[in-house]
Amino acid sequence: MEGKNDSDMQEAGEEVTPMTKQTSGRRSGKKISVVWLRWKRRGMVEIMSGHRRWTLTNCVRIGLEKALADRTHIKPIEELTKDDYEDIRSKRHTETIDKKSQQSFEFATYAGEVFATLRNIINISEEEYLNSVTPMANRRYLEFISNSKSGQDFFLTPDKRFMIKTQTKKETYFFLEHLRTYVEHFKKYPHTLMVKFLGLHNIKLKGKKRLYFIVMQSIFYPDERIRERYDIKACQASRYVLPEKEGSQIITVLKDNNFGDKKINLGGNRAWFLQQVQADTELLEELGVLDYSLLLGITELHSDEKNSQDLASLVQRVAKSLHHGSPEKSANHTKSTGGALHEEISHSAATLPVNGVMGSLPGMVDSDEPQSDPTLGPNIPGHNRRLLLNTPNNLHIVDGEEYRYFLGIIDFFVTYSLKKKLENLWKKIRFPGQSFSTVPPNVYAERFRKYMAEHSE
Repeated sequence: MEGKNDSDMQEAGEEVTPMTKQTSGRRSGKKISVVWLRWKRRGMVEIMSGHRRWTLTNCVRIGLEKALADRTHIKPIEELTKDDYEDIRSKRHTETIDKKSQQSFEFATYAGEVFATLRNIINISEEEYLNSVTPMANRRYLEFISNSKSGQDFFLTPDKRFMIKTQTKKETYFFLEHLRTYVEHFKKYPHTLMVKFLGLHNIKLKGKKRLYFIVMQSIFYPDERIRERYDIKACQASRYVLPEKEGSQIITVLKDNNFGDKKINLGGNRAWFLQQVQADTELLEELGVLDYSLLLGITELHSDEKNSQDLASLVQRVAKSLHHGSPEKSANHTKSTGGALHEEISHSAATLPVNGVMGSLPGMVDSDEPQSDPTLGPNIPGHNRRLLLNTPNNLHIVDGEEYRYFLGIIDFFVTYSLKKKLENLWKKIRFPGQSFSTVPPNVYAERFRKYMAEHSE
């Protein structure tokens, strides 16, 4: 009966009743819904029963749920101790998977207090984090289908807000060794471009190898409007990929040579961007790492987004930008300073560049030198803040004049080991006259900064 109209059914001798029309409408609506879901999840595969990672992801979900359920208190960043950074909590679980068989597994959480504090700093409550990373049975993880050659698995939460990525034991313990440095950098630069890591774990299924994985905020969230994606390392060798054919379900992440001579047109936000790239790469250079990338997503701005100079929205954005911390702190501070902020913004609202970095507002950097933030107390640096958008994931989203950019620095766990030094010698022969990724950390960082300056405006 699906696909027939009323006259078709009458000619076939079928009775057309209100119920018939209602059923046909439901089927048609369901079909449209399925098509929409497939479009919305282009490049994603739902991990359902029969998928090679079905058992693993179910055990990950259960392990995360039980680990997060134990949390009753979140420490301020200043109260984190050496024990918090070194804490490893492991539990053994036996659970029924798919109502068929029991699965025994061991699940460990590294530095749980530290990551809970980081989540709180960027205003992610434990409840919303739990609801997202431990979906109910009818909401499944999504496998991210891309052209990445890292060899690691990538899973997205059903709402695509967080990504779960497997990694090596070496990468895990390298990050743990420098976790305090990462947290301190985040404290110094609240609007850092570095990807936001929100949890670190390992899981051991019976009869399987131990897997290490990290939970991070997805830089490409929300992704429905993103039309171009790039992974930029600021080098040339092996940095081109063939775009996928029209209709392909694979999300192609393009590279440096695909980007060519294009520019990231940030307008007034360029000064902030270059200063933050400088600060972030100085840290990565200090850690002795290389091979990291700027992940870049591009979408066109709608006309209302280009001209969003609503005063109430601007006040909210300023408060959010200056006090990006715990929800309670932000709310209380907005109440206590809202009048002063409103008065200051109202005085010059007609001339404020909403999409720019706003030096005329307290704490907003508009020069090459860090400024002070008077609302946070005397002699406290402004930490290179910018005016955040009223959007989800605003720490990784920056508006230019015509485009919205999704920006974040990823994959900073590779050290300049003996293997990489030998690779450097081989690539000098293999790629004469071309730049490549395996170079000393100081060379990598300087080249990265130069590329961002030359490819932004």
